[in-house]
Amino acid sequence: MIARVQEEAIKIQDFLGKENGESGAVVTFTGVVRRFEGEKELSALYYEAQEIIAKEELGKILNEAKQIYKIKDALAIHRVGTLIPGEISLFVKVTSSHRKEGFEACQYIVDELKKRVPIWKKDIYKDGSGKWH
Repeated sequence: MIARVQEEAIKIQDFLGKENGESGAVVTFTGVVRRFEGEKELSALYYEAQEIIAKEELGKILNEAKQIYKIKDALAIHRVGTLIPGEISLFVKVTSSHRKEGFEACQYIVDELKKRVPIWKKDIYKDGSGKWH
């Protein structure tokens, strides 16, 4: 299990294709900064976190997913700092014996992360204004 909050770019290729043959499914989710938020064009998103608490809570979520869905392993990495449209903000990977458990666990991890992990984002619009979420 890997739970990270980091400023560095997420290199998903570092986590793919390294399976040991014990899992029949690998499910991933990649969150990408989009260009528009509603009608307004973004120049960037700024993510801020209470990093120690965020990492701990993310680890709890991964462990819960492992218990609930009987998955083999999971990882979740969330970026902080300023990201521009097209950059990866979140990467989640779940390995499981079967696809159903993998998809359900991946959905659980993303949903719980959004609810519980102390990470906030600020939309930075092309017009210079901004909005915290």
